[in-house]
Parts: sequence; C-alpha cells; structure tokens
Amino acid sequence: TLDLYPDTTVTMALFSQVTNGAEIRRKITDGTIAAAVINAQMICDPFQVLVAVNKAVHLDKLDRKKTKTVFGEILFNLSPGNNILAAYQKFGVQDAKSQDLLLVLLNDPQGQQLEQVYSIIQGTRIPLESLRDIVDEQKIIKLFKIPDAERKVGGLLDVVVCRMATKDAG
Repeated sequence: TLDLYPDTTVTMALFSQVTNGAEIRRKITDGTIAAAVINAQMICDPFQVLVAVNKAVHLDKLDRKKTKTVFGEILFNLSPGNNILAAYQKFGVQDAKSQDLLLVLLNDPQGQQLEQVYSIIQGTRIPLESLRDIVDEQKIIKLFKIPDAERKVGGLLDVVVCRMATKDAG
C-alpha cells in the first residue's frame, strides 16, 4: 500500500525473455491491459517505481495528470524529462525480439489482473530480486546525465529518485 493512499495497493512482477512486446503495447493502448509495463533495464530498484507510482496516484486523485492514464503517468514519472513520448520510448515496452519487463498493477489484492496479464505475456516470471541483474546502469547514467562525481556522493538509486522527484520543481 502507498503511505499517502492506504487504499491503493501496488503489485510488481518481473518477467524475462518476453517475446511479444508489440502485442503487449497494443493491448495497453486498447485498454485490455490496465497496467504499467516497464522496460526493466531502466529500473535500478523497485523503490524507483514506487516513487513514480506514488506521484502518479497523487496526481490522478488531484486530476492533474499529464498523461491519459495513471499507468502512463507512472512511465512519465520515471523519466528525467518532460517529453511524454520520450518517456514511453525509454521506459515502456519495446518491439525487441526479447526483453525484460516489470509489470506494475494497482489495486489487485486477489491477483486477478496479474493472472490476466500473465496469460498474455510470453516470457518467464522471475523473482523481483532479479532486477539487480537486469538493470543497465550505463543506460540510466546516460539518460539521466549523471556525472561520476554525483554518483560518488550517493548511489545510483539516490540520484535517480532525486531527479525524478524534483523534475517539476523548476
């Protein structure tokens, strides 16, 4: 559950070697899949996703989203920039032959949505802890333009979350 919104639960599931990215994206677009499906290589820790989810749910409750859905807002909040399309391209599901995806569902305590999406995803569900083996730190460093000196002060997660949290502060 989210601290600010205890009535909202978050479920995350990690999948490897997903081969039907284009189909998943189509089903997200047409509303068959009500979830955020994230390029797992761009996530350094589940906490990064929780920060994006918290902000997305908050903006949804205030009716101040910049995207059409709370799930699109999650992807947008993961991005360091303000370009929605760029956020979808960097953090969303790709057309790649094989990719690792992190699925984020809201308010699915019985696991029904997870089972529905699980039946669509052509890949292997793996433990969430495996995310640390999937992350592409160099891609994240490049996207967020993180200098070495800044990473020495705090870890990659700290820098990324700080950038996410303050991107609208200007």
